[in-house]
Amino acid sequence: MSTTDEVEYVRRVANNPMAVLLLAMVEREIVGSLLGTFDGWRGNMYRLVVHPDRRRHGIARELVRRVESVFQEWGVRRITVLIELDRPGAQEFWTAVGYPRDAHVVRHLGILD
Repeated sequence: MSTTDEVEYVRRVANNPMAVLLLAMVEREIVGSLLGTFDGWRGNMYRLVVHPDRRRHGIARELVRRVESVFQEWGVRRITVLIELDRPGAQEFWTAVGYPRDAHVVRHLGILD
């Protein structure tokens, strides 16, 4: 679990006017989610998740398109997606939906306690 995978962080995002948390529902069950935020500079998509039994049915792609739609309403022109290197399936997915890997950027990370 990441340091930001706690309920309080999700609540904080839910109260941010420049964030959208989309949930995919099938028969009243949450089967997927995607978080989108806009910091005034660029849009960011985080935490795309689809239940393993529901993958390969277009749910992730639809979540991405809906967040993109919200971003367009907000005037977002550039979107960043962070993917952990040990997730090759995720990297393939994001490339397939139009987000190729940026070979010019390296991420540095600091954690505040």
